[in-house]
Amino acid sequence: MHEEEKLMEEVKRLRTKLKVLSKVLQNMKEGVLIFDDRGKIKSANESFASMIGFDRRELYGVKVSDLDFKWGETSSFEEVMETLKEEGLWKGEVWGVHRSGTMFTGEVSLLKANEDCFVGIFLDTTDRSSLEANLRSMVYYDPITGLPNRAFLYDHLTHLIQKARSENGKVAVVFFDIDNFKLINDTLGHDVGDSLLRSFSQRLMSHFPRDALVARFGSDEFVVVMETKGKEEDIRETVEHFIQNATLPFFINGQKIYITVSAGVSFYPTDGLDAQTLLRNADIAMHHAKEAGKSSLYIFTRELDLKLSERFTLQADLREALQKEEFALYYQPQFELSTNTVVGMEALIRWHHPKKGIILPGRFMPIVEETDLVVPLGNWILKRACLDGRKLLDEGIPLKVAVNVSTRQISSKNFISTLKSIIKETGFDPNFLEIEITESTLMKNKQEAAEILKELKDLGISIAIDDFGTSYSALNYLKYLPVDKLKIDKSFIDNVNTDPNDNAIATTIIAIAHNLGLKAVAEGVETEDQLIFLKLWQCDIAQGFYFSPPITFESILEMLRNRNFKIKGV
Repeated sequence: MHEEEKLMEEVKRLRTKLKVLSKVLQNMKEGVLIFDDRGKIKSANESFASMIGFDRRELYGVKVSDLDFKWGETSSFEEVMETLKEEGLWKGEVWGVHRSGTMFTGEVSLLKANEDCFVGIFLDTTDRSSLEANLRSMVYYDPITGLPNRAFLYDHLTHLIQKARSENGKVAVVFFDIDNFKLINDTLGHDVGDSLLRSFSQRLMSHFPRDALVARFGSDEFVVVMETKGKEEDIRETVEHFIQNATLPFFINGQKIYITVSAGVSFYPTDGLDAQTLLRNADIAMHHAKEAGKSSLYIFTRELDLKLSERFTLQADLREALQKEEFALYYQPQFELSTNTVVGMEALIRWHHPKKGIILPGRFMPIVEETDLVVPLGNWILKRACLDGRKLLDEGIPLKVAVNVSTRQISSKNFISTLKSIIKETGFDPNFLEIEITESTLMKNKQEAAEILKELKDLGISIAIDDFGTSYSALNYLKYLPVDKLKIDKSFIDNVNTDPNDNAIATTIIAIAHNLGLKAVAEGVETEDQLIFLKLWQCDIAQGFYFSPPITFESILEMLRNRNFKIKGV
């Protein structure tokens, strides 16, 4: 009897302990799960049931592997059980789906109590994970496009390089830039620009393989990185196909927007062994593509790197070139096609470099336009052209002198006052001065451009729109602007007799000019066939190597004195 009393007392004590333990488990903040060696749930507390959205009574007998969990880096719960049985402990993170469909995360410790009893303790970290995810999104993702940003790109590219190094693989880095994107922002607004960036990023992601990383590097620059085991030519074809695909219209806020894209490509390990070098070299290749005429692709080579080094050298030399008077103006005559006579000449700058010889503007003017030299050099060109124009007038040769003026120069605060001072100082008649501005300059700030052009006209200066048709059309504004000439870009003249599109564009520009009471000027005429075409379509003025290359002022003055400038009738 005494033995039975002791046993009953022990059972009572155990029940009390179990009650206390059960109360503790049910009131724990952490979720608790008890399961057997086959992974079947024997018990769970309210915290665990609440975490996954079940009634805890529903969980009895359910297999843990049937719960919608992702167990850390392991592929399945079976792998977790193997570790648990062998080592007696498993710790890690889980991701799961609540019954309502929302995601949750947790930190988990699984313990082996005995051979057929296992305990899991779950700490819900969903709120913390959401905060971390938001912070990570702010740090690693672009807010406009939602693409990974530059920081994410560097981390991912570094990881790919490490992987390629261990596997003897290759990585391709493609640097994209939307041509003339600033013009879109300036003319159509930043909201349209942002919408275009989002649409462009979607087109970019849909074009490249799913395992490629597409990132926004900054502004209108995007980067695609991917592992590649194929030939470099395959990457070239993929990128070139996208460049062509990018010319298809984007529909933003009910309007069509056309763009072109330039791209540069570098490869690990041939073009660099780290993320920074590969991105730099892809960027170098992309900038060479833009300089080559945009809407094109360059693969990085050491020669391109040397060209960049030369660019920096030229930039340093330019600082002294203006002071040392190393620049000179050459002139290309402009012929009136109805009379076969010279009616004007365009001033074109040349740099007489002490070591490199004569450098054409295509090599150094893009550098000038990126520096603070663009305005002083532009003013020097204007003054030199006016001095030479005055000499022509003194010789009794009344020719128009055409001078190109850059966007930054014409937008500078003192442009008009400086021009007035130059005219006064040189004594040049402004009625014989012609200012050439590009179509993109007009479209950058239409109201400001209109006011400046009016002031130029009030001075008696003629105005020509250069490279007409190569930028966003200013047709709607031509009727309001005091313009005298439209210049047909050389790119449309080159194949005017063989390319139906160039033919259509050239004839349309001539028709537009005439219908608006303006003169049409063709640039880059090099063959008699081109001249015949222009005469047939009654183009007013032409210039190009067919007539004369740009020559020194002394040479053009001598030819004009001797009346040697004659072109054959057609």
